[in-house]
Amino acid sequence: MKKNLVKISIDVEAWKKDLKDGLTGSVSNWKRALGTLTAGFLTFSITVLSANPGYSWQMLNSGIQYWGIAVFTRLSGLLATSGYAGTFLTALFSLLVGVTMTNTVIQLKMNKLDLSSLGAIPGFLAGGCASCGVGVLSLLGFGGVLASMPYQGNSLRMSAVLLLMALIIRTGNPETCKIQN
Repeated sequence: MKKNLVKISIDVEAWKKDLKDGLTGSVSNWKRALGTLTAGFLTFSITVLSANPGYSWQMLNSGIQYWGIAVFTRLSGLLATSGYAGTFLTALFSLLVGVTMTNTVIQLKMNKLDLSSLGAIPGFLAGGCASCGVGVLSLLGFGGVLASMPYQGNSLRMSAVLLLMALIIRTGNPETCKIQN
């Protein structure tokens, strides 16, 4: 009996090119670079501060002079619970969110996407809450879920990074038009 095998062709060079195009498209001028870095920084701050929302809320309401202390202590907590790998993955996730947001805005301005595409934005919360260790799950009463995961939730962080990279590879440069089969 003969087995039917499906041959899957993987073009790694095309993936590398599309990833490079997607990343460079979001920083091709100073406005885009500023937007990418701002969105990435805000995402990183939100994910780090959401690990302990009560503490963060109290420190942020105490005055602007305590904001640095709040971010520093929560960042120290992330480093203590997730290690350097978790902190790196959180920063990488945040940067990729900035790239994705910038590319989405570019595509919306060029009318390549319609407003229904914005429905994917809440999906960033899934990777974001994993990136901070507990995040939004603690608001919902599931604080121990990520603590019980192997590798302190770093596998979930890595999954979020890989999904964002796949999204950037799929879209490529936001200024070019691709015809998909």
